[in-house]
Amino acid sequence: MKKKIIQKAIELFNERGFFDVRMRDISDALGVSVGSLTYHFKSKESLMESIYRYMLKTLEELDISGRLFRKRGEELEVAAVYMEYMQQFRFFFQDTLDIIRTYPEIGARHRQQVLEEINIIKNLLYMQVGKGALVAEPLPGLYDTLAETIWQALHFWFARQAILGDNQPGWDSAIRAIGHLVYPYITEERKAEGLEIMPGVKISE
Repeated sequence: MKKKIIQKAIELFNERGFFDVRMRDISDALGVSVGSLTYHFKSKESLMESIYRYMLKTLEELDISGRLFRKRGEELEVAAVYMEYMQQFRFFFQDTLDIIRTYPEIGARHRQQVLEEINIIKNLLYMQVGKGALVAEPLPGLYDTLAETIWQALHFWFARQAILGDNQPGWDSAIRAIGHLVYPYITEERKAEGLEIMPGVKISE
């Protein structure tokens, strides 16, 4: 029953936003009483904590970091997997700030998760330097900043779409935005090969 509650809650949160869904809404959607729901999750906070653990478990099973370092040259495939993960839990990425302010314990865990994700992106940038796709870091700390900026573009993409009224479900524009961030650091040799940022991604002049 707990898994059904979590899945239904995620579905409703994605449709209506985390803060616009009450426990009663979830119980009604499941066709059970509020008492039955609170037997498994005493509060919306305890439900959100379980959902966040489920998010982390799902991400761990995707093994994003391991895939990046095992599947050289397949960065786009790995990026697509991560984007599908974000789509699955899009309510969280739309309402992140309010959620972590409301639930500080989730906020503390999420900050650690974010640092790990930024580190993965940074390592990927250095991999591209090693492969001759990107120039060596022009200034100390520049790729640290670039990694964080790329993370921001991904993490807040759903919020960005909502603000700008962008209803396109695809990720092409997100990939292109990241490509534009990286473009100034592509080596001339790689540009001469066809402006590839990473395999399969070409940025138009």
